[in-house]
Amino acid sequence: MATLLRSALRPLRQLGGRRGPAADVRLRGVRHGAGLLYPGHIPTSPLQKLLLAAGSAGMSLYNPYRHDMVAVLGETTGHRALKVLRDQMRKDPEGAKILQERPRISLSTLDLDKLRSLPEGSFGQEYLRFLDVNVSFQLLCIWQSLGKAEG
Repeated sequence: MATLLRSALRPLRQLGGRRGPAADVRLRGVRHGAGLLYPGHIPTSPLQKLLLAAGSAGMSLYNPYRHDMVAVLGETTGHRALKVLRDQMRKDPEGAKILQERPRISLSTLDLDKLRSLPEGSFGQEYLRFLDVNVSFQLLCIWQSLGKAEG
């Protein structure tokens, strides 16, 4: 994919502008100071984001099982949606508390019996369904019982 993008963008280099790889793009400031957003982060220009979004959208529509392309589409276009979600959470008392406390869900804090008792359609029930489909549930139960034995 990168080779295709490079060959498609080669004619644009003649129009002028910044030369060199994407790593040469000036880093934008983040909340914790200037620098990378996370280890291994490669900053992208608006043009690069547009090309990535268009390419991944086309490939996602062509083959929805290309989870990598669906993820790229979400990462390149989801910034505004995340801001709206954050603002909605700030307005809600429970959401504001979650944003302030930033709780971590881990095996030591997970109570599967309590999740099973929650109503259908609740976040807890849906999280339990996610674990059931995506995680070896027997292993999770063993880890949880080991965590209770230690505590």
